[in-house]
Amino acid sequence: MTKTLKIGGGAGFLDDRIEPALDILENADVDFLMLEHLAERTLALLQEAKRSGKPGHVANLRYRMETLLPPAAEKGVRIVSNLGGADPIGAAEVVRSVAAEKGLDHLKVAAVTGDDITELVRALDPVLVETGKKLSDLGTPLICANAYIGAFQMKEALDAGADVVLAGRVADPALAVAPLAHHFGWETDDYDKLALGTMAGHMLECAGHATGGNFADGGKRVVPDLDRLGFPIAEVDEDGVVITKTITSGGLVDRHVVRQQLLYELGDPGDYQTPDVVMDISGVAAIDKGPDRVHLSGVRGRKRPNQLKVLCGVDNGWLGTAEISYGGWNAAGRAKLAGEIVTKRLRRDKKVSNLPLRVDVIGVNSVFLFGNPREDMLDARLRFCVRAPDQETAQHALAEAETLATNGPAGGGGKTQSLRRTIRTFATFLPRDQIQPEWQMVH
Repeated sequence: MTKTLKIGGGAGFLDDRIEPALDILENADVDFLMLEHLAERTLALLQEAKRSGKPGHVANLRYRMETLLPPAAEKGVRIVSNLGGADPIGAAEVVRSVAAEKGLDHLKVAAVTGDDITELVRALDPVLVETGKKLSDLGTPLICANAYIGAFQMKEALDAGADVVLAGRVADPALAVAPLAHHFGWETDDYDKLALGTMAGHMLECAGHATGGNFADGGKRVVPDLDRLGFPIAEVDEDGVVITKTITSGGLVDRHVVRQQLLYELGDPGDYQTPDVVMDISGVAAIDKGPDRVHLSGVRGRKRPNQLKVLCGVDNGWLGTAEISYGGWNAAGRAKLAGEIVTKRLRRDKKVSNLPLRVDVIGVNSVFLFGNPREDMLDARLRFCVRAPDQETAQHALAEAETLATNGPAGGGGKTQSLRRTIRTFATFLPRDQIQPEWQMVH
């Protein structure tokens, strides 16, 4: 066993760039590649796809494996990912197919299941964190419910020799905790060590966040070669973790970038609860150790929670969005007038008069609602959004956007519309002994 394990963070969301992951495989000496692809709503969409007869795994799974599997296999790099989505076994079968096509039949592929507890949640009707009321009180259909499970089923698969492990909903940092626990032999009560692994995973889970993505501020905070942004690598030993990147990529790894990601979505820094451990980063030191190298140490861990977080996806109707641009002097004033016209027309229409409606001028009040249009703005774009219970009603409301061309202010053009079904997520917590994740090797 080597004293240091190196893990590359190869993805941070569903459609993340694949070039940085390939760069890590080609230009770094890593042991594992971690691919994190599931945002909160993504899995609900995949559950719906699976129930309608479509693949329940991430749509670009085959392309990613065709690209990444050969160089990973050549270097002996093992892959751990939540690309399994709503169908980890089906995803594993796709990977086996790709491996066969590439002459890599020897690779072992495992699937982790058990996070889908939709029927259990439907039966228990638990209280939701956001509302303080039972799930059924929402009055909308439950699409799916998935528990955030931890690292140890993935660890067991790695212990059994899996080269690729595909899961569905797992806690994002667990994708790094699993290979670390496998490599160092950590147990479920090695709290400080599991916290170290969780910190490493947290630094990798958003990929480019740890190398300067979502950090640059045009001339004020400069990230070199952001167009070639690389993804992070965690070099972990039992005393700490070094965050770095390849020398062939752009981006920046310094203590400022690293601390920003360290606190990202963390809530209480002293009480970050995951399925594997409660992490406390309040005493963590981030020290620059040379160009694009930051050492993190001082993390502490406590016993894992007795409950697991469960994410419930419910139907949230249809969202219709329409936009139109105005140009020339007082463009923003004319865009604002167009918004007032649409609002009045929709409020008179009995079919849509009670629907939630938002109207704003992009660049004026689309982010900060208190903005006012200026006469010297020569380019403005009106956007209005409506939420409806069904597609037909949403489409009916959007029709008013088309009428602005000849029934609205002067100088309008560039109309666009979009219509999509939406899902809303709510959280609840259930005793971990009610949730039974498992793994299997897929042949």
